[in-house]
Amino acid sequence: MDAGLDVSRLRLLREVALRGSIAAAARELGLTPSAVSQQVAILEREAGTTLLDRSPRGVLLTGAGRALVRRAGAILELLEQARADLDRLSGELAGRVRIGTVASAAVALVSEAASRLAAEHTELELLVTVAEPARSIDALLNGDLDLAVVDLYDGVPVRVPDYLVATELCTEPLVVVSAPGALDGLGASARSAGSAGIRLATLADQHWVMPPLDAACGQAVRFACRAEGFEPTVRWETDDMLLLVRAVAAGHGITVLPRLAVADQVADVVLQPLAEPVMNRRLLALTRTSSQDRPIIRAVLTELGKAAG
Repeated sequence: MDAGLDVSRLRLLREVALRGSIAAAARELGLTPSAVSQQVAILEREAGTTLLDRSPRGVLLTGAGRALVRRAGAILELLEQARADLDRLSGELAGRVRIGTVASAAVALVSEAASRLAAEHTELELLVTVAEPARSIDALLNGDLDLAVVDLYDGVPVRVPDYLVATELCTEPLVVVSAPGALDGLGASARSAGSAGIRLATLADQHWVMPPLDAACGQAVRFACRAEGFEPTVRWETDDMLLLVRAVAAGHGITVLPRLAVADQVADVVLQPLAEPVMNRRLLALTRTSSQDRPIIRAVLTELGKAAG
């Protein structure tokens, strides 16, 4: 065994483990598969043992490989904590922050925060990816993101691992979105007593435009409808919020969305409060505990908080 193990090669082995193949790890890292294979072979010589079982169908970690990947994760986290300590002592607001965010928060919060940060801290670079919460959380845990803006809906639990830190940005209600005049015939009985909100159960006969089931909003609204005793008749299904609102405006159906997700500036739609049940969405910013105190992470969280109002 050589005197030491190269940290960059440990990181590379961890990528192979996370991605499931040398080719996938190479794509993620911007390398060729042959370069990755060569670096793993060097790491095996450093370790003095075989780390990957190679076959025509792919690669699997050996027992030694799995043990080393576990240690690599701990080593990389310690390095991140050391980086955070150095950044905190220097107060440096420079470098790259990779953000994953749900689409509506990207428009309503992240864009505004990014513009202010770009004006005030020219050495800070933000890279933004729009993704559903589960994907962003995985990427955050894997080290592919530094911060994730996720949403949590009533009735749809999302597991946030203990070693992630959540900063609450805002809580907002879900609203009923329809074309002008589309719900005029519902009558007073559709309204919740003592409020202007529309009772969800009275929308059972409507056609719906809805995010897909694998989107958190699509799950939450479907579950709420079923709890009220009906299955929504979905005529249009899309996770494109601009298309969704345009479809509603064209009269293809109604929808229920968080207020910040309603792109009412691009289409003529009517928004009304939802009642019985009242539904809410929380927007959270997640960071790893090992990086939460880095000045650039704190700066991004501060601006996100300001944008959330």
